[in-house]
Amino acid sequence: MSLLNNSKQYKIGTLEYTKAGLTALFLWLVWGDFCFVLMESVVPSILPLELKGLGASNSMMGLILITVPMVINTILNPVVSFKSDRFRSRWGRRIPFMTMTMLPLVGSMVLLGFGKQIGFFLHGLLGSFLSQFTANEVAVGTIGVIMVVFSFFNSFINAVFWYLFNDVVPEVLMARWMSCFRTVSTLSASIYNFFIFQFAESHAVYIFLGGGVIYLLGFGFMCWKVKEGEYPPPPPFIDRKGGVWSGIKTFGVECHQFRHYILIYGLGVCMAGGYMAADPFTLFFYQSCGLNLHQIGIVRGTMLISFSLFILASGWLADRYHPIRVVLAGLLLQVCVVLPVECIWLFFSVSPQVSFYLWMAIVIGLAAPAGSLIGILDPPLFMRIFPRERYGQFCSANAMWRSISLVVNGVLLGGFFDLLKPWTGEKGTYLWLPVWQWFFTATMLLVAWNLYRSWQRYGGDLHYQPPATDLPTGQLEGDKKEAVLS
Repeated sequence: MSLLNNSKQYKIGTLEYTKAGLTALFLWLVWGDFCFVLMESVVPSILPLELKGLGASNSMMGLILITVPMVINTILNPVVSFKSDRFRSRWGRRIPFMTMTMLPLVGSMVLLGFGKQIGFFLHGLLGSFLSQFTANEVAVGTIGVIMVVFSFFNSFINAVFWYLFNDVVPEVLMARWMSCFRTVSTLSASIYNFFIFQFAESHAVYIFLGGGVIYLLGFGFMCWKVKEGEYPPPPPFIDRKGGVWSGIKTFGVECHQFRHYILIYGLGVCMAGGYMAADPFTLFFYQSCGLNLHQIGIVRGTMLISFSLFILASGWLADRYHPIRVVLAGLLLQVCVVLPVECIWLFFSVSPQVSFYLWMAIVIGLAAPAGSLIGILDPPLFMRIFPRERYGQFCSANAMWRSISLVVNGVLLGGFFDLLKPWTGEKGTYLWLPVWQWFFTATMLLVAWNLYRSWQRYGGDLHYQPPATDLPTGQLEGDKKEAVLS
């Protein structure tokens, strides 16, 4: 059934769309998302192999791939999001932030592709100054420095790209559209895993170059073709003043005034600690289960394709029963079934071929359905919970706490593996990854249940209203006061 009514015009703010206009908007946003996901897939999938090949420890990989980018994101994301919510220009409030940083982002991505070679060149050129370091150590340091630059510019894109959807897509279509976009995103990532990832060790430079070029052209055309509407004047700061300190105070008070929003941030903290922090190590987890790179690519690609199909059903369920209920069901399935099943390699050793078939069954029958239910968390649940006029600001607060969790847990997880290694060996160390994830997922389930109760308190299905951020601190309309975190 079509998402659009042929005879109806759709509006959001000052934007009005016919069916043809919405179709064009959908195609350009899908194309931009496709290129964005391809670019985002390259760095976290290849750099762990590069760093491991250079002899970097698990803690060092966690520092470069998780901690450093998240420190940058923790500082920069709230600033960019807060500014973009209040930015006004003839090109809109989101697109200027993406176009200004596109070229340096692509440039730093290309440099990452040559990071190892640049490090070896610097060691040979400056050997007298770097004699206390090996060539591999200089290469690891070079990749770390370039990663800082890449993460800085990538933070701009990650901060505002999803906010653009909330500004240009009519609300009545949002949940169904976001499910379609997630489907396209996962298909894009599956293409990478099926056809490109198997060459990660032999053709890394070409993959980085290709990803950068595709992103520059594809994402650039999307920014050119998608038009934002006009926005009302930005809301005043909480103390009716201006300046940096007033902006920081406004951000801090508005985003942390109510326990309701703190619970949402708690979901992000648990998700980051249990899953995002684990991303650089999942490759080694699969290898410890006996899979080679080609098989890993197939398993990941199958997971993404299965996820893309299940997420369509999850979107329908979210529209019918609300995203918070769908997320709760997914977390319960993950805690009680999926993660315990993934722990079987701790107790049984099977042949690589049997391991491959087991993983194919797990991702299709368990992991993809559960993941698609939890995937409704971001952004469909956020779009139904956060205030629309300050959506970027609240998303950035969530991203800030999520980044802090990644900064801490990225290092802790690497250290956890390093501590296990003397007792479990290189192969057995990474098999403990599902145990780490179970702890965070169980905590996430408890937080989500409390958020569900809070959501009911603020109106539930029929009358939900986000807690009013423009009221004096601690006051609610016809409700009990909530504690203010300071």
